[in-house]
Amino acid sequence: MSYRCGPSDWIDLAIGRLEDAKRSLRECDRLRQGCDICEELRQARRCLNKALIMVAEEKGIEKDWSTK
Repeated sequence: MSYRCGPSDWIDLAIGRLEDAKRSLRECDRLRQGCDICEELRQARRCLNKALIMVAEEKGIEKDWSTK
C-alpha cells in the first residue's frame, strides 16, 4: 500500500525538525560549546514550504511568491 504525504504530514515533519533543533541547542548549552542547527532549521523550512505549496495548489491560490 502506497502512502501519500499531505500538508499535515509535512507540517508534522517540520515540527519534528524544530524539536530536533531545540534538543541540539539544549545539548550545546549543556556542553557549553558552539552549535550549528542550521541544517535542522533548513529542513523544517523545506517541510513548511512544501505544506504551503500543497495547500495553495489544493485551494487554487496564486503563488507569485513561489516563483521568486
